[in-house]
Amino acid sequence: MTRTIAAETAVERGTVDLEALFAPHSIAVVGASRTVGSVGNAIITNLVHGGFTGVIYPVNPKAKSILGNRCVPNPAAIDDHVDLAVLVIPAPLVQGVVEDCASRGTKHFVVISAGFKEVGGEGVAREQNLQAVARQHGLTIVGPNCLGVINTAPTVAMNATFGRGMPNAGPFGLISQSGALCTALLDYAKGIGIGFSRFVSFGNKVAVSENDLLLALAADPLTKAILMYVEELSHGQAFIDTCQKITHGSNPKPIIAIKTGRTQEGAAAAASHTGSLAGSDEVYDAVLAQAGVMRVDSVKELFDCAEVFGDPALPQGRRTGIVTNAGGPGIMATDACIRNGMHLAKFQEYTLKSLRYQLPATASLKNPVDVIGDAKHDRYRAALDAVSSDEGVDQLMVIVTPQTMTDVTAIAEVIREAKGFCGKPIVGCLMGLVDVSAGVQLLRKSGVPAYAFPEDGMKAMAAKCRFAEWTRQPTLAAKHFDVQRDAVATLLDEELAAGRTTLVELKALEVFRHYGFPIVPYALAQSADEAAKAAAKIGCPVVLKISGPKILHKTDVGGVRLNVTDEQSARVAYDEIVASVKSKMGADTEIWGVLVQKMLPKGKEIILGMSRDPRLGPLLMFGLGGIYTEALKDVSFRLAPLRENVALEMIMDIRAHKLLRGFRGEPPADVAAIADCLLRLSQLVTDHPRIKELDINPLMVYATGQGAMVADARLILTP
Repeated sequence: MTRTIAAETAVERGTVDLEALFAPHSIAVVGASRTVGSVGNAIITNLVHGGFTGVIYPVNPKAKSILGNRCVPNPAAIDDHVDLAVLVIPAPLVQGVVEDCASRGTKHFVVISAGFKEVGGEGVAREQNLQAVARQHGLTIVGPNCLGVINTAPTVAMNATFGRGMPNAGPFGLISQSGALCTALLDYAKGIGIGFSRFVSFGNKVAVSENDLLLALAADPLTKAILMYVEELSHGQAFIDTCQKITHGSNPKPIIAIKTGRTQEGAAAAASHTGSLAGSDEVYDAVLAQAGVMRVDSVKELFDCAEVFGDPALPQGRRTGIVTNAGGPGIMATDACIRNGMHLAKFQEYTLKSLRYQLPATASLKNPVDVIGDAKHDRYRAALDAVSSDEGVDQLMVIVTPQTMTDVTAIAEVIREAKGFCGKPIVGCLMGLVDVSAGVQLLRKSGVPAYAFPEDGMKAMAAKCRFAEWTRQPTLAAKHFDVQRDAVATLLDEELAAGRTTLVELKALEVFRHYGFPIVPYALAQSADEAAKAAAKIGCPVVLKISGPKILHKTDVGGVRLNVTDEQSARVAYDEIVASVKSKMGADTEIWGVLVQKMLPKGKEIILGMSRDPRLGPLLMFGLGGIYTEALKDVSFRLAPLRENVALEMIMDIRAHKLLRGFRGEPPADVAAIADCLLRLSQLVTDHPRIKELDINPLMVYATGQGAMVADARLILTP
């Protein structure tokens, strides 16, 4: 399978340090313009008015200067090294200019120009040629078809975009695949007082991907959290590995993403249960979760979630304290707390004693603490001192409703002070818009998140709890089993050489046997007598199934007999099956024989599967098997190879996982056996990329300690 250059990113190739992209000492703007309203003019204007600390070289053969910067006719006329070239020229000219600049030592480019793969036709070839140039010279090329790059650090102050002015400085890095959306994001963020450290619109990802940019933002000390808008991922496993490096370790940084689009490729033509189910957006949910990325559904939620990470303190658990001056909002906060998977903290006796001593008799001392509507800042201070010091409180929300006697700004100052001494996450919920605005600004300037309503704040706090738990999870390696890899490779070669891309049950069971799966005892009989002997050896009752290279739907042609109880019945069943198949499919139908299998006792029916996504790679699936697979679609996905702890996460992800833990007197299922099969499946599909789709349906799972059995399976190969 050929990798695209976009997937083989600059950082993965190890050829380019991206820091010079964000902090260049010199920038050439090729296509700079004096025409107000043009893109070339907007970029020069933003660089100059944004206070860029380096040297700007406008490249325009028809102008002497632009905004006080002397123009040069072409890049060759620049008598200095250029760290970054920003190109705003017609698409057909881009490659030549890039090659010219690269020959003079420039390694970093931002190609604003459109007219590449997004327009199809010649644009696709144009982009492929530009990719080849990037690979040949080891270049970083952001874009084409992008908005540009921003670094608000005062030592750089670079706005190399055509957006409307410089955003506020702040703790958030932002990368976006859509340039148009970027302008809206920047404007919205400015309106609510949120600032950025670095910003990149990366467009078509010709030679720098989201993985490169994520690593660069993670290395920036001014970036505390990373926000991203992405339409597609370049390379799924590289994305997972990159994000896990960022979200784990000694200085973990959260990644919050809006992911749009749907994975439709392959779903329409899928020949397996897994392939048909893997066309949904839940696949990306799984990949992002596996990467430790928090996915949100809207721009508002993106910034709500981001704001809580402006404070680097992480909660030690989900125990949440609430202080409010109104009962209704306290109930709303309580409901949102529980709904988002957090817990209402139970106060220690010393906390209750302190509250009882300092608050009026009409106050509610249990969580949520209601300091009553006439509370001023001193009463809030008493409540916050007590609750934030409680060892059973991991995080705290402070609700303020503006009433006649309420000095919102003074209370906001108390919240800021409490955040300074307690070391725990504190969120302000200053309800309203106009009367609370001064208090909201004070909190945000102090690094305290502020929300207009409890539901938004609690949802963001829950995201921070999940991230804190993620950072504490061990990062395990993929488990490797001692398997017969070469035997499977030979079997697949033989099937493809024979023109067969669908492996029938007999061949599929051989594949799984070579990888150590627990397989139902079976034998291939080529006569009625052999069927009888196999039944005796395996032990009745048995199942008989027709086996042939083109017999895919065995039941439809009378090719299955269940619960065969003795040797004579096996002889009769063999003859009946062969006669039925020849009658319905033709006398010349190739029949290998009849598969004789042990009739398995009743157990939980599970489906395991894989569908190879053209962008992300092998997607594993787990869910209820048998007739429930398509009906309920209660399945979970993960990208292979699986780390050892991810298999159990897959099992716990489905809604029906409670059925596996024992329900109404049933014994719990052998979850460890399921996890073992998932890990073996991960290794199988990683080792053999020619496997396009597969289903194990059902995997019969028994009580804890009694294991599981592969009862039926199907594999589809890439020709």
